[in-house]
Amino acid sequence: MPRLVSTGSVRPLKMSRRALSGRVAMSGGSVAEHESSLERDWLIALDFDWRIVRIQEQPYTLSYELNGEKRRYTPDVLVVFDDGKAQWTVVYEVKGREDLRMKWDEYRPRFRAAVHDCRAKGWRFRIVTEREIRTPYLTNIKFLRRYRELKPQPMHKEALFYSLRALGPTTPQALLAAVWWDEEKRLIALTELWRLVATREIGASLASPLTMSTQIWLP
Repeated sequence: MPRLVSTGSVRPLKMSRRALSGRVAMSGGSVAEHESSLERDWLIALDFDWRIVRIQEQPYTLSYELNGEKRRYTPDVLVVFDDGKAQWTVVYEVKGREDLRMKWDEYRPRFRAAVHDCRAKGWRFRIVTEREIRTPYLTNIKFLRRYRELKPQPMHKEALFYSLRALGPTTPQALLAAVWWDEEKRLIALTELWRLVATREIGASLASPLTMSTQIWLP
């Protein structure tokens, strides 16, 4: 399913060295903007989710009233998911846990307004912190991203698929050992194996650190 990543945010990107603002490359050759390293990491995590058909950073600004005054709030990311059975939209706010703790009284009214706005549209609103973002899953994705754009190796791919079908769920170490005796050839084939995992042509358990003992399978 094609992915549309919009960089048409409703407000200019706030460039800040302290906050590590900038742009991150997304699949399909597009880019997305972020205002913090935590936002960058969340965009990277979202980019690996096959169910996502659209990501838009700083997608819209909503108005709400607080103590008789008009206020404005712009969420960080809007994501449209589609798993082939249903489609749904989630609006995310990315915040550090310490920041939330220190400024909760300030943030709470805008988050409440966002919850009401999303419910009215049939969407969901979620706050994500480093606890949900900076996990072994993110570490694995960052490792695999470097292999995503590599040129395929058809002969190695065919051999890996053939052996994986015969073996069933296995590990990278066992799969490579079953196909090649030569250590140098195994190392070359390992690059193709990681590329296939990165493009989801081979499944892998990414909730734990990715190693040569991680379980892999054909989707």
